[in-house]
Amino acid sequence: MTTQAVTPPTDEERAFVEEVAQYYYDNDGMPHDRGRVVGWLMICDPPRQAASQIVAALGVSREEVDRIVDQLTPDGDPVSVFERDGKLDEEDYVVWLRENSWGPKVMGIFAEFDDFHRVAAAGLDALRDEPEQRLRRLRNLERFLRFVSAEMPKILSRHEQRVAAGGRG
Repeated sequence: MTTQAVTPPTDEERAFVEEVAQYYYDNDGMPHDRGRVVGWLMICDPPRQAASQIVAALGVSREEVDRIVDQLTPDGDPVSVFERDGKLDEEDYVVWLRENSWGPKVMGIFAEFDDFHRVAAAGLDALRDEPEQRLRRLRNLERFLRFVSAEMPKILSRHEQRVAAGGRG
């Protein structure tokens, strides 16, 4: 596979990549290098990057890129944000950020909230005779999950309608 040379990131691009890495570290505990790869794939040119190009652009080891790409492109994930062409054990494979993939991925995550809401509601039912003080934490979780489960599909639907109408997301 022949890969196009990558121009090193500009100072502005590197600053963006570092902000993404710091965001994910602060909010999800994600290692900085994983966040850097995510940030780079958001803005890189060309948009499809070979592993060797990611290594060259970010100065991250090939082993680390392979590990990160394996995490970002899980087999059988129908709503993966990232896609890979080739296997990790090949000399070079290509990875990219799928267009318009954030909404379905977020929706998939929030779909799990509905399942967890059912678990919390069943817990409240099972423990209904317990004192309110004991149930407070579970009741607060159940209310939150009920709200998010009801509202997130509406939010994502409005976003999709706006994009379909030619507006910005």
